[in-house]
Amino acid sequence: MLRLNIRSKLLIIFMSLFTVFFAGAFYWFYQFSTARMMDELRKNLVVSASVAASMIDAQAHTQLYENGTEGDAQYNQIADQLRLIRDANPRAAAVYTAVRSSNPNELFFVVSADEDPSTRAHLREAYDASGAPEMLKAFDGPIADVEMGADEFGAWLSGYAPIRDAAGNAVAIVGVDMSADEVIQLQERIRNVSILVFIAALVAVFIAVFMISDTLTRPLLRITDAARTLERNEPFDAKQLAHLESRSDELGILAHVFGEMAEQVQAREQKLKQEVAQLRIEIDQSKRAKQVSEIVDSEFFQDLKTKASAMRRHSPDESDDKTG
Repeated sequence: MLRLNIRSKLLIIFMSLFTVFFAGAFYWFYQFSTARMMDELRKNLVVSASVAASMIDAQAHTQLYENGTEGDAQYNQIADQLRLIRDANPRAAAVYTAVRSSNPNELFFVVSADEDPSTRAHLREAYDASGAPEMLKAFDGPIADVEMGADEFGAWLSGYAPIRDAAGNAVAIVGVDMSADEVIQLQERIRNVSILVFIAALVAVFIAVFMISDTLTRPLLRITDAARTLERNEPFDAKQLAHLESRSDELGILAHVFGEMAEQVQAREQKLKQEVAQLRIEIDQSKRAKQVSEIVDSEFFQDLKTKASAMRRHSPDESDDKTG
């Protein structure tokens, strides 16, 4: 089983916590930023559509729809007005007008700012607006798409505003489209920035946690090394923990207590060694005395002792005989 040191555990715990926290925070930031961006785009499109609608003469627009032809002077005049709005808004890709049909989900295009006849919506061209509910609601007031829509012309985010006659009735609408490609690019830009900031924040947290864990674990490692010194029966040097003992926090107290304990342990161990050595001397002397006592008290030694005494008694007589 893999054993992790305190620093590794601190790094794993704090990085896990901060990763979850930052992931949630940056997901919220991405959603919030994207929503704010979409709101700003919608407002911009609605303002552009409203300005364009205010520039168009409702009566002339109705006459064009009913009796005019695409490309005549009246059509070109309204198209030029729409182009002014398109060119003033770099995000606008298409600007056009439309009127209701007898079908509640169908509109008819009237004027388009597109100069290319092959790509623009043509006068009285029918358009199924069932997939663009905001477009149908635009006759009631300025509005923008809630979500990006798609049709045969592509994917768009659009804003709309009504063209009202002198009586205040909505006789047509102006639509301003922005290509979804630009919306997607803006969303990707926000996402990329969010990811970069997220990574930078994680790196900064990792460095901070690494430094903090080093500050916390280094004193503990020194105390651990001192403990291993005692475990190996090596001399303990109080200077090892001197600078730690000067600290006023819990680690300083721990170092001070451990230093005193280590000195006491070594002093007791030294005393115990001396006592053991003295005890060995006394045991050796006792053993030797016992051995001597056993020898002295043995029959063999006593017999030798008797013979030696006898020999000492007879020894002077023999010397006198030899001299006489």
